[in-house]
Amino acid sequence: MKQSEMVAQKDYWAKSACKMCIHSCAIRAHVVDGVVVKIEGDPDNPSNRGKLCPKGQAGIHRLYDPHRVKTPLRRTNPEKGIGVDPKWEPISWDEALDTVAEKLKAIREDDPRKLLPAINDFHRIHIWGWGAAFGTPHYFSTVGQYCGAAYHPLNGILDGSFAAINDYNHCKYWIQIGAGDGFSSHLHVAASIKRMADARVERGMKLVVVEPRMSAGAAKADEWLPVRPGTDRAFVLGMVYVLLHEQNVYDAGFMRKHTNGIYLVAPDGNLFRNAETAKPMVWDSAGNTAREYDTEGLNLEDVALEGVYTIEGVEYRPAFQEVKDSLKDHTPERMAEICSIPAETIRRIATEFGEAACIDSTIKINGKEYPYRPAAVNFYRGAIGHFDGGLDSAAMKLINLVIGNIDVPGGHIGVGLDHRLLILKEGKDGMIEPQPHLLHPAYEFAEKPYSYQLMEWYPIGIDPGHLIAENVLNPEKYGFDFQPEALIIEHSNPMWNLSATNKVIEVFKKLKFIVAIDIVLNESTDWADIVLPDLSYLESHLLVCIEPPMVTGHVYRRPVIEPLYDGRDATDILTELAKRIGFLPEWNGLLNFTMFLSEENHLDPDTPYSSLELTDRMAKSIYGQDKGLEWFQEHGHTTRDQTPEEMYLPYAKLGQRIPLYFNFIKEVGDDMAEKMKTAGVEWDTSAYLPVPVWRDHHPLHNTPPEYDLYAFAFKEAQANFSESTTLPWIDEVVSCQPMHLGVMINSKTARNKGIKTGDILKIESPFGEITGRATVGEEVHPECIAISNTISRWSQHPVGKKQRSTHFNKLLPADVKWTCGMTGHLETTARVKLSVISE
Repeated sequence: MKQSEMVAQKDYWAKSACKMCIHSCAIRAHVVDGVVVKIEGDPDNPSNRGKLCPKGQAGIHRLYDPHRVKTPLRRTNPEKGIGVDPKWEPISWDEALDTVAEKLKAIREDDPRKLLPAINDFHRIHIWGWGAAFGTPHYFSTVGQYCGAAYHPLNGILDGSFAAINDYNHCKYWIQIGAGDGFSSHLHVAASIKRMADARVERGMKLVVVEPRMSAGAAKADEWLPVRPGTDRAFVLGMVYVLLHEQNVYDAGFMRKHTNGIYLVAPDGNLFRNAETAKPMVWDSAGNTAREYDTEGLNLEDVALEGVYTIEGVEYRPAFQEVKDSLKDHTPERMAEICSIPAETIRRIATEFGEAACIDSTIKINGKEYPYRPAAVNFYRGAIGHFDGGLDSAAMKLINLVIGNIDVPGGHIGVGLDHRLLILKEGKDGMIEPQPHLLHPAYEFAEKPYSYQLMEWYPIGIDPGHLIAENVLNPEKYGFDFQPEALIIEHSNPMWNLSATNKVIEVFKKLKFIVAIDIVLNESTDWADIVLPDLSYLESHLLVCIEPPMVTGHVYRRPVIEPLYDGRDATDILTELAKRIGFLPEWNGLLNFTMFLSEENHLDPDTPYSSLELTDRMAKSIYGQDKGLEWFQEHGHTTRDQTPEEMYLPYAKLGQRIPLYFNFIKEVGDDMAEKMKTAGVEWDTSAYLPVPVWRDHHPLHNTPPEYDLYAFAFKEAQANFSESTTLPWIDEVVSCQPMHLGVMINSKTARNKGIKTGDILKIESPFGEITGRATVGEEVHPECIAISNTISRWSQHPVGKKQRSTHFNKLLPADVKWTCGMTGHLETTARVKLSVISE
């Protein structure tokens, strides 16, 4: 029903979309006399099917938080710092907007690069480019980077996806590495928990979890394999070795038909090409000769996957053979020494995995026959958030490729960023076009960097915002000839989410002006000069579709009640600022692109549009002129299950292959090496490898011996990023759980170090130190300590604020040396030493 008709009722259920994490579970809110009394999952939505996680149910506390920002605020205390009272005073919207526009307009006219943006609202990805429209190239945050900088580009390169998940509908052997899918985090938690439970109960699916801490998933798994942090790749490559070198288990048919595994590789690692047509060559065993891969009449069964072939005195190998040869020294014994999982376990899991894959079997779905590979490896940040994260991700993809399970029933399924699903286009060499940049277009290379995060030097990466502090504080290193003067924050907390916290604090001290758009104050907004109140997700309009596994379509986020306070929608705020500062045409042009507006719904360059109007135009552009805002107010969502044709073998419909051998990565790296050599810049491009291997020079595993433990942070379903810890229900729940009360340490390790539960520890890394309360138990690898993100807050919000802030990010490095050379991913694990400072 229409908004006015709904809110006029005394007692009603209003459907909307949750925003207590980055995804978009469908919800319904019970409203009585204008007050929301309950939030639950929408049973009519095929995604989460009535389920909702603790954060979603606690969203009612965000709406009625007495500490919400209720009106624009101005700082009256010129002193800034941690724990310093800003002495806020309420001001009018016009005064606030005039102040912000005046400050930012002056910067834009002088040098727009002097503005740092931290705009990271995942539901409103369409506004992330506000800074680019303003004219600044920076990205002062790790949102999207901390978890996925090495993950998303590799997904896009493989099959045009943004994320990935194992097939909940058909998988029977699920290996989960460093991920919380189906239990605690990542893709649509509430929906995934139900799907995971159904797969295990109804099909008896086996679950093996590989991670250094006994998470919710590990606790419920058939088997938990504690792994040394940052070595997951070694475990997987040991499995690949077993499959290829010991058991000869691989899907030859899939490789011949759907991958570049048949393409010949030259001694220099590049594809062997026809000198005249530049097409890749394959070896035709029947004709005993090399032919172009697309030669008419070529029988794929005759095309070689293995062997060495001499052509005019030069030896060439099929790409699959190149993969095998590259891993011939990755024995389970060697990999066990690296990852701490015994060699016999690696062999056993590899054997089970290969048998469960059912290679050469098929399944009929809706009358159509597909390959059936009901075994898959799923992974996320814990596995790839490291110095060599790009190679970590490639290894996870490789083991799935070996058994031929990419985008087939039971296997490893690509997940799109939004309703468009996988972005598939015909590329060169009969391959899909790689899509490493799905969040924004690639930055143009420059010999002298123009973005503080050096994005122009990470051609297949995601903005390494953690590098900004180092480059602001030491601009001469890469030749920056300007300094930032202002920061704009929208639903972000860079002070909290960036690594090397002490350096970030120094950057904040240098800034002359900070404006924040948010609902509650946090560690970053405590430093602001002006705070502009956004509307909560229960008071605003939006169409939401973020990384939907198994389904597609938008959920309509609508106001379930009238706004409580003097807030405005963040999109409206940014539009008004763009108008006042003088770049409304650039802003509207960006929205045309980021909101998928069709030509007939394009925005007039000089007209400001409300979020309501933008939502209506977006709906009509995607679903047709008859399905605008009014249609969504009546129906609530367009969510539906993906069809088999959408989920399975989508690249095959284009007649395109996917990479087994990542020659694209090598080619990008070679090009980058040549450009940097010409520029006279020392830059490590050694990570751009076509085959993932283990590299012993990983800095995490080569620290001084006194740093004898690994430290990492974790979260469970109760806690999102920083904001959910200020909800009373969430705070009450986590305050009852030992893992959220202190620093987890293995009982044997604690005994050897004379540590007992309750001791106050000093935790030191080469880059910083923190203190924390020891929690001794069995649920963590003996070489590790684990720190919950629920004990990391220090802002002035009274809920969730701990007597002792154990902020993990202070332990992390934030420089190029500790950054993945391929993808820009920051290292998310630290080496530390412990000492007891009080008992």
